[in-house]
Amino acid sequence: MSVLVATRPRGGTVTDSTTDRTTPAIGDLPTIEFRAPIPGFPEHREFVLVSSSDDDPVYTLVSVRQPVLRFVVVPPAPFFPDYAPEIGEQVLEQLATTDPADLLVLLIVTMGDTPAGATANLLAPLVVSQSTRRAVQVILTEDLPIRAPLLH
Repeated sequence: MSVLVATRPRGGTVTDSTTDRTTPAIGDLPTIEFRAPIPGFPEHREFVLVSSSDDDPVYTLVSVRQPVLRFVVVPPAPFFPDYAPEIGEQVLEQLATTDPADLLVLLIVTMGDTPAGATANLLAPLVVSQSTRRAVQVILTEDLPIRAPLLH
C-alpha cells in the first residue's frame, strides 16, 4: 500500500472554518481516481488515502475536491481474514490492470457510538489498482452483510 497511502504529515492540517473540522493536508498526495462515483457522491471521483499512523489498519479516504468529505476504510485481512471477494474481468478492465495481485481491497466502515458499534460493508468493497490508481466500488453477487461488526 505504500504506493497509495500517505501518512498524515505532522502539523500538516488545515481547518475548515465552516465546519471547524481538521482536514489532512492533501497537497501532492497520490490521487486515486474512481472510474464511477461512489453511490450518493456523484461529483467526487478523486480521493487520497491517508493513514493516521504506520501501525494503524484504519485509513481515511479523503475527497480531493472537498476534503471534509471522508470515508473511514480498512483492509479486510485484519478484521475478516476469510473475506475473499471475487473480482471479475470487467472490474480489471475498468481499473486498466490484468494482475489481481495489483488490487487493493478496502471496506467502508460506518462508525458506531462506540468502537464496538463500528461495522464494515462486505457487500460493496472498494477495489483499487495500485499501479494505475484507478478505483471502483464493486457490488458483489455473494450473500454478504453491509453492516458486519468490525470488532468481534
